[in-house]
Amino acid sequence: MKEKKRKSIVWRLVKWTVITLFSLLILVGIGVGILIHFIFTPQKLTPVVERIANDMLNAKVHFDSIELTFFSTFPNFGLDVRHGEVVTKVFQDSVSIYVSTDSLMSFQRCLMTVDPMAYLSRKDVVIKELLIEKPRIYAFVNEEGVPGWDVMKIANTDSLPEVTPDTSSVKTINSIDIKNVRIKEGVLIFDDRANQLYARMENLGVGIDGAFARRKSRLDVEIQMENLLFWQQGELLVKNVTLGLKSGMSIDRDSLLYTLDRAVMDINGLKFGLGGECRGDSVTRTLDVDMKFGMQVPSLKTVLDLVPPAILKRDKKAEVEGSVLCNGTIKGIYGKDRIPIITSRIRINNGAVRYEGMPYALEKLELDVEGQVDLQRQQPSYVKLSRLYLKGASTEVDLSAEIQDLITAPRLLSNMNAVVDFTSLTQIFPLEEGVSMKGELNSVLKVNILLSDIKSANYGRMDIRGGCRLKDVVLKSERDSFLFRSKSIGLGFGTNMKDDTIWQGKNLLNGIFGFDSVDINMKERLVFHMDTSYVHVKTSPLRDTTAVASMSANIRFGRIRLTVDDTLSLMMGNSKAKLSLGPSPSDKKVPQAKASVEMDSLRIRALGNRLRMEKAGFDLTSVMNKDDKRIWKTSGIIGFRNLGVYTPVFPLRMRMPATKITLAPGRIELNGAKLRIGHSDVLLTGAVYNLADAFLHKGELKAELAVRSKMIDCNQLMKAMEVGEANRSKIWGINEEEMSEEELEELDLSADSTYVADSTMAVFVVPPGIDFKFETRINKVLYGKLELDSIHGEMIMRNQCIELSDLSLRSMAADMKTTMLYKASTPERAYAGFDLRMDDIHVASLINFMPSLDTLFPMLRSFEGMVDFHIAAEADLDSTMMIDLPTLRAAAYLDGKDLVLLDGETFAEISKMLMFKNKNRNMIDSVSVDFLIKNGVIEIFPFMIEMDRYKVAVGGEHHIDMNFKYHVSLLKSPIPFRAGVDISGSLEKMKFRITKAKYKDIFIPSRRAKVDSTQLNLRKQIRQLLQSVKRAADE
Repeated sequence: MKEKKRKSIVWRLVKWTVITLFSLLILVGIGVGILIHFIFTPQKLTPVVERIANDMLNAKVHFDSIELTFFSTFPNFGLDVRHGEVVTKVFQDSVSIYVSTDSLMSFQRCLMTVDPMAYLSRKDVVIKELLIEKPRIYAFVNEEGVPGWDVMKIANTDSLPEVTPDTSSVKTINSIDIKNVRIKEGVLIFDDRANQLYARMENLGVGIDGAFARRKSRLDVEIQMENLLFWQQGELLVKNVTLGLKSGMSIDRDSLLYTLDRAVMDINGLKFGLGGECRGDSVTRTLDVDMKFGMQVPSLKTVLDLVPPAILKRDKKAEVEGSVLCNGTIKGIYGKDRIPIITSRIRINNGAVRYEGMPYALEKLELDVEGQVDLQRQQPSYVKLSRLYLKGASTEVDLSAEIQDLITAPRLLSNMNAVVDFTSLTQIFPLEEGVSMKGELNSVLKVNILLSDIKSANYGRMDIRGGCRLKDVVLKSERDSFLFRSKSIGLGFGTNMKDDTIWQGKNLLNGIFGFDSVDINMKERLVFHMDTSYVHVKTSPLRDTTAVASMSANIRFGRIRLTVDDTLSLMMGNSKAKLSLGPSPSDKKVPQAKASVEMDSLRIRALGNRLRMEKAGFDLTSVMNKDDKRIWKTSGIIGFRNLGVYTPVFPLRMRMPATKITLAPGRIELNGAKLRIGHSDVLLTGAVYNLADAFLHKGELKAELAVRSKMIDCNQLMKAMEVGEANRSKIWGINEEEMSEEELEELDLSADSTYVADSTMAVFVVPPGIDFKFETRINKVLYGKLELDSIHGEMIMRNQCIELSDLSLRSMAADMKTTMLYKASTPERAYAGFDLRMDDIHVASLINFMPSLDTLFPMLRSFEGMVDFHIAAEADLDSTMMIDLPTLRAAAYLDGKDLVLLDGETFAEISKMLMFKNKNRNMIDSVSVDFLIKNGVIEIFPFMIEMDRYKVAVGGEHHIDMNFKYHVSLLKSPIPFRAGVDISGSLEKMKFRITKAKYKDIFIPSRRAKVDSTQLNLRKQIRQLLQSVKRAADE
């Protein structure tokens, strides 16, 4: 009984203990939840932390939000910061503004979690995790060597009260330990303007584990980065490098000593050991570096394992002898104007390799290469290959080389003697299955080249002697579907050779390179073939050693065929060329190149574009630009017997017969160049400017041309531009590698010149980026349903406008003169302003030429005969080139004699009221009509009609909505009184009313003056628009 009672008491104690602890946990959770969600909310916490950070740092700090976390990071407390930014104020004064170099750091997210139990139990601050996502760090050092990251404010000790330390008090913090620091997808930029260094690292990942706060700390560091760039004094030294580092690091904050041990550096898959120490100096702001690095190479076999397995098959049973040494140092002071010196050396001694089952062995391998780089340029920088010696079977290679003055003025010195039997190499090294080599190489070569001579195109100064020859060469890889084959390849150079064709009697350099048939095939995607070809180069000694060395070359190419997938096909017939390089006449230090080329034929097809040329040639001279050595000013002549071009972006065949084109710096001159585009033909004389900049850099293309033509079919040309623009969008919208031949053929909508547009007129959008001026003399032009002939005058295309100045032409059996401005930047709308005069034109032809007149003046179709018509107008045009009537402003007059007024319903009603003699054809002696159009209203000034024994005055208003109000006054008639008729309403419902005559005298001088004044104002406005277009183009 007592036992049961004792068990019951124990059970109740355990139960109440669990309940108590659980209740405490609930209370703590509720308390923490209240603190996080109601007291320390992001809205309250963020501005407080921002203010404290801005007070402590000499920087502007901003966070989008700061949130305390507990439940998501349980059992740890966390601080979650989103979208932070730190802008340094180190380089700012009171009036300066922020610039790009002030942006010190930004990040997407920063999460820090802390172990609360470690602090409560041991007074230790343990940061379990510090995570920074997508940071961008810009470490900037200005010209005085001041770093932008030195943002900690120095406290003013004079203003602080003196405090006596209490040694009896308990420490608030015993230690700080950071367990896990991670940086993901970062970007680090180091910009040191003091030493002219620039480095950029992308996709930066960092992992650090250790104790940071102690005076002596131990850290484990892992760093990875991609696409490393390194510039020094404007020279790109490192590009596209992947770098990794794993290391232990010891930090002594008292002596500012940083020690690396057990460090492994991975550069593009090649691993190096790294160790040493760096000691900082806070007074001089420098870092004393003493580091050593080396590759862990136990034997020569480790080096052979670096060769990709796709080339050299791995064999664990290979017998490899030889020792390998690979080490280097980084020593010196890093600081303002001071950079450490880097040295390195690689040696292979007594190397030999024999693979199991192979008939031959690599009997001897020796390598000794060393280098030194001093970016301060106080000590020489160089790379020296003392010797590379390789011997085995029928192969022996002996090579030595040196690059002197690596940083300042690199010079390459090299000697090579080689006899290589590629067939025997495959019997020494077990190549990957499917890889085979055949052929022989014999080479004796000596080189002395200055890199600056290559950059400045001063090839005549190069000293190259000896040569090499490859015979029956075959390189094949079945796995990669690659094949290279040539019967013979030869290269030979000589110096100071006798040459009786020059006054010095000797050549400085004489070289020849040639081959007998070359075939290259890469996965059937790239197929290349070239028949026997050669290049013969020679240079002459210089009278003046400061001048550009002279050299010349004779080149001959056999037939060439090149195919790249389905996107490019090139065929070129036998060709020959003569090239020369020497000093220009104006400046002996500036190179001048000359080229004379003859080509039997050339055919190119690429992405639906086709070019065909027969018997082409050119004779060109090019001089390097002093200010920009990448630009050469070219002049000369290009000619061909026949040229054909087709492109989907302008789907009409273009053909040019025998033509000669003259090139000059910045322009192309045409002298009677014939061009046929579809149905159209032109004969061009003049010049085209800025062609290269227009195509390569989207500059403005200019031209001043005299145009002669038998016929220009504008319908076909505009439709071709419309379809071409759609094709351009298709080509740009599809990746070139993914375009099939069928897709390209779909773009070829105009494979022949029978391509004709429909009769529907559409807005023609003048292409941007052109400035053309044409002096035209065209026999015939087709535009919509119009047929124009005998066109003479000036046309300018500029700023997406077309300007016609005093253009004379003949259409519909009428002579015309016009000045016009047309502007269209979109296919939906256009603007036109014009001054048009037509003499002796049939009324019906006038209505056909300007269909809007039938709408504006319905009475016009009641006349028959010849008239003179003059109009000055401006209006917007819709997508079908019809006038948008509400925008029309115009002034016009129409004169005619011996006209016929046709009998109709309207005339019959008027003649009945005024008692005219009603005839089917009523002869009119003369008519002169003046009218204005503005704000949708046509004001027709009173005009007189003389017909038979009658004289009638007509005037009124006509609205765009087809409602009108006219008055007809009878001025002279056989009847003894004067009468009038008011006509109002619309064409469908007209009202007639007899009234008294309103017009007593038709002679009103002000009416023609008003029309002439309005026409003058409109013409003046059009001229001002033209001038503004010209000024915009000049600017």
